[in-house]
Amino acid sequence: MYRILYFLVLLSINLNIIVAEETTTETNLEVIDQSFQILKKNYVDEIDESDIMKASIKGMLKPLDPYTILLEGERKASLEMVTKGKYGGIGIRISTRRDTLIVAGIMEDSPAYSEGLLAGDKIIYVDSTSTVGFNTKQASKLIKGEIGSIVTIKILRPSTKEILTFELTRGEIIIKDVPYYGVDEDGVGYIRITKFSRFTGKDFRAAIQEISGHENLNGIVIDLRSNSGGLLSNAISILDNLVEKNTEVLQTRGRIKNANRTFFARRNPEITRDVPLAVLINRSSASASEIVAGTLQDLDRAVIVGEKSFGKGLVQSMFVVNDSTKLKMTTAKYYTPSGRLIQKFDYLDNGVLTDGLDKKDSSFVTIGGRKVKGGGGITPDVESKRDDIPPFVSALWRQGVFLTFAATYIPTHEVHEPVVITNGIIKDFEKFLQDYHFDYKEPGERELDKMKDIISKREKYSDHKSGGLFSKLLFWKESPREELFEDLNQYFTSKKKNPFDSSENRAGIKNGLYREMSSVVTGRNSDRIRASLSYDSTYELAKTILLDANQYYTILSPQEESSDTADEPSEDGKKDHK
Repeated sequence: MYRILYFLVLLSINLNIIVAEETTTETNLEVIDQSFQILKKNYVDEIDESDIMKASIKGMLKPLDPYTILLEGERKASLEMVTKGKYGGIGIRISTRRDTLIVAGIMEDSPAYSEGLLAGDKIIYVDSTSTVGFNTKQASKLIKGEIGSIVTIKILRPSTKEILTFELTRGEIIIKDVPYYGVDEDGVGYIRITKFSRFTGKDFRAAIQEISGHENLNGIVIDLRSNSGGLLSNAISILDNLVEKNTEVLQTRGRIKNANRTFFARRNPEITRDVPLAVLINRSSASASEIVAGTLQDLDRAVIVGEKSFGKGLVQSMFVVNDSTKLKMTTAKYYTPSGRLIQKFDYLDNGVLTDGLDKKDSSFVTIGGRKVKGGGGITPDVESKRDDIPPFVSALWRQGVFLTFAATYIPTHEVHEPVVITNGIIKDFEKFLQDYHFDYKEPGERELDKMKDIISKREKYSDHKSGGLFSKLLFWKESPREELFEDLNQYFTSKKKNPFDSSENRAGIKNGLYREMSSVVTGRNSDRIRASLSYDSTYELAKTILLDANQYYTILSPQEESSDTADEPSEDGKKDHK
């Protein structure tokens, strides 16, 4: 117990938060100690001292930001996987379909790849444990383990209906956070980054080197959509490859000396400035993703395309508590080259972490003179919202129908790379769906079902109280409400009739089949990503900008304010010169 209290004192020293009066800290620690002793002695049941102490530390952190947390067990292991960039496993991606675990993808050069597991295989046992009803987190815990240990996977293969057993030796699985890169027929390079872990910077450098050697390179798209961040050092490593050596790329500022740092590009870039860049972001692009996007925007080195990013401008450091516990703590804020703090102002009432971002005017200027906004994430130079997916197609994705069809269809048909989705394949998919017991709801249909259920229960209660006399007397008459329900039912039935006749549905179906069949044919997740770009409007918009030099450089040039706006008087009657 006293070891914990001692740790709290050390923690206070590290954070420079001990108040001037030492007695205040001592008094508070005495209160904690005394409270614990009273609890231990007088509580009605015997208490678990370890749980109480952990709860007290978590309580101490509760008033702070949501990223300052105590890590233990699985949460600690998950973070260590990011910092180490590898884990012991068999190299599969898994997902759930109804109550069944599905192999969603195989990593190249992994034990699963070598032994012949296929995308679409249904996992029914891991060792002696049935996986029916398991979620991906539970299954992952069973499958991962010590490198060199054995795990037995029993699967059902949809194409042959066979049950197969694989004895796999867990290997060192290197996390590939740059799962796909390449150059298309228009000379536009593309690099997808899913996370910033230990090897991300190294993998990005290899990708950019290969792409830069392309004969007719017309631009590069860096895709950071849904990338939640990771290691700050790898964000800096990526910027090293894109901006001139000794260019300032980031500042971090905190209360302790070690937290105050200025980062500069450490090497000459792999690509020259005449190669145009575009960076794709969305609402789930956060932290390290925002560092890369924000810095390239401030340096006028890339056009940012997509949606406004998440808004996490805080840096966390790790403190070891003991062998099984770590404290992940916010120790600094990061600022892009223009001086922007992009932390969103929405979770602390006291404004401690916002640096005045609650003020209306928080605009900054890029190196070339463009105005950019601070606070609340990175605002793209060109906005592009996600493609709307029709309800029918969305349900097909959600229930894993495309992957199940691909895994069943490809082994028994002549389908080769590159995959071409013909009308015949779409017709075969339509037949497959009839036997799949597929069902989905149109927007508003679930709400109608809930309304019916509520009214039905109320009617039963009302009939019970009144003896049902009123309803018996009017048994022959259909109520206006029932007529309305009947009309709505007919409306939803007509909407769901012949979904393959809809051009939107058909385009979405073709996209889904192309993506999953491309992955199953080759066994590579990279082919799934490549295929998805064919139906990606944000990517297509970025390509259009890169291929049009006039448009690209116009976006990166300062926009002149109109004279009417510039000379508009402020409230006190004087001209406002900011």
